[in-house]
Amino acid sequence: MGTLVWVIVIGAAFALPGALAYVGLWRSWSRARYPVRLFGLFWLGVAIVCFGTAMLFTNGPMVPLFFVLMTAFVLCGALGFWMVFDGARWATPGWYRRAMRR
Repeated sequence: MGTLVWVIVIGAAFALPGALAYVGLWRSWSRARYPVRLFGLFWLGVAIVCFGTAMLFTNGPMVPLFFVLMTAFVLCGALGFWMVFDGARWATPGWYRRAMRR
């Protein structure tokens, strides 16, 4: 149980900078060479949190929730890796796309 808590905390630590970037509260990094990678951290963090939470529901009546969370883990992880490797520009927030057009 203690290890799963750490997995969830690490996932939240990954997701926090990405969430701040998505909502536009942290924009100073957007002039970096590869800014889209920070958005990928958000999705990777969400994937890690989903994985850690899913592992809490492997037994008992909550097994369907396990499958939902594992599906979210796979989808968020795939999108996160895609964004980290400079793809999925359509998944960036509107404020970022407008700033890059200027």
